[in-house]
Amino acid sequence: MTNYKPIPIYDDIYWDLTTEACHSLLIAPSGAGKTVFLSYLAGMILKRGHNLFIVDAKNTSFGATFQSSGVRTASTPDEIISLLTDLVVSMTDDYATTFASGNGDIDSNFASYHLPANVLIFDEVLSALDSGDKKQKGEMERLLKLLALKGRMAGYIIVLTSQRLMATDLPKAVTEQCQTRYIMGANVSEELFHLATGSYKKNLGTNYKGNVGEGYVVTPKNSLTYFKSPFMDFKVNDFRALIHDLCYRRAT
Repeated sequence: MTNYKPIPIYDDIYWDLTTEACHSLLIAPSGAGKTVFLSYLAGMILKRGHNLFIVDAKNTSFGATFQSSGVRTASTPDEIISLLTDLVVSMTDDYATTFASGNGDIDSNFASYHLPANVLIFDEVLSALDSGDKKQKGEMERLLKLLALKGRMAGYIIVLTSQRLMATDLPKAVTEQCQTRYIMGANVSEELFHLATGSYKKNLGTNYKGNVGEGYVVTPKNSLTYFKSPFMDFKVNDFRALIHDLCYRRAT
């Protein structure tokens, strides 16, 4: 059964897949707790009955854990382009067969038609783009633009992550669609903090609370707000078993 209830993050911060804030950007330097946070989001996507896809260009244990349970995971440039292409084709088909029917309200979206979301967690997006040649990089960016610009109503949702990010690293057509933005960690530069949140770290002074598993989030409904990654008290093998179980339930 697909569940559209917003995913709790921290206090009154929720990730609602059905709103304009569904696309997300997470910036987290090494050691900031990004993998644990992504694992929580991925697990909740599956628990809610939605479809999960992962890009893991660095071939980490994060991608391997989900791939071993049957989640489609891409690592090489060709695999990434193939996955992005399939998502864009599927999105286009959904628009042609479902949303073009004219049977819904003007503000209808995928949830109105009881369709699951298709969520792509694109981990270390800059590493993935740099792993391809010029043509492959251009194709990845083109496909990401299509998902970012057209995916929201049909439930094709992207979560981009990076250890660092400059204003010119990704097309504005992609980053500007990521209306939920997280930044985590203690060692965050003023420039990176401003790029992610639109605010200045220096204005927080000694009140800055970024640390491992902690940081700040900005959404259309929430101004700069402190958040803490949901705590998960289990071993790696326990988590793998949980993900395998969730994938098995969805398949049956």
